[in-house]
Amino acid sequence: MIGVYGANGFIGRHVVERLLARGQAVRAVSRRFDSRVAAAWEDRLDLVEADFTNPLSTLSTVQGLDTVIQLISSSSPGMGNRVLVDDIQENVIPHVSFIQKAISAGVRRYIFVSSGGTVYGPNAPVPTAETAHTNPINSHGMTKLMIEKYLQMFSRVDGLEYVILRVSNPYGPGQTFRKGQGLIPAILQRQRESLPIQIFGDGSSQRDYIYIDDLTAAVEKVVDCPSAGNEVFNIGKGEGRSILEVIETLEATLGVCFEKEFLPGRNTDVSRSVLDISKACRLLSWAPGISLEEGVERMLVPWR
Repeated sequence: MIGVYGANGFIGRHVVERLLARGQAVRAVSRRFDSRVAAAWEDRLDLVEADFTNPLSTLSTVQGLDTVIQLISSSSPGMGNRVLVDDIQENVIPHVSFIQKAISAGVRRYIFVSSGGTVYGPNAPVPTAETAHTNPINSHGMTKLMIEKYLQMFSRVDGLEYVILRVSNPYGPGQTFRKGQGLIPAILQRQRESLPIQIFGDGSSQRDYIYIDDLTAAVEKVVDCPSAGNEVFNIGKGEGRSILEVIETLEATLGVCFEKEFLPGRNTDVSRSVLDISKACRLLSWAPGISLEEGVERMLVPWR
């Protein structure tokens, strides 16, 4: 059985649905579940509500699992470095405690979704390969990197098999703006509220945007690939799009022109983040197939 932690989140819901579609036995774990999600899943999987920050709450959730897919995080790049200590307390300590419980329970494989957009830092070569130096400049990237290092330590000492997925900027249907994360849902929320679109800097900053179906396909490939053990993979589209390009794509798809408000850039953001995904394409026999234009079109179907 595979345990998906953070199953009620945007990525988690899509990962669970993909696993269920192939007949996989799944335990979906989250602090709480949206009532509609719970109703759709209650007869199809093992649904468990547990608080990840409470060790006793999560202790029983790892029993009987072969694989863990870990998606839980309460931080985001948009939070910058405003809550450093809280970030460590909420996003490092509980994770390390949980990994120890997983090992004790006999979990064989631990798939961790890290951050391809923040762990490398501002001086990484572009496109950025997994072998590049890691030098995060915001707390989100730092906490992700710390968990990566703990997984590698536990692998060496305790034999836990890990797979680290450094994911770029996922987007797709069902994504909502929360914790200052997600450019596309942020734009749509501002538009819904009849507010100008806020742009940090001059709008030229580039990010690597991956459609959610391409991301979940990569997760499925990892689940099915024994040779992926103890590897780090960049998972993205492998191409950069500026903030202004994303806004223009949304405008063209919706047939509108957004009012824009330019704000000072943030010193905890990198100016360009584009991932080299050749390793994942080669070793996982995976490739992203959905362009930004097509992905936005799919995402906006319920919006219209």
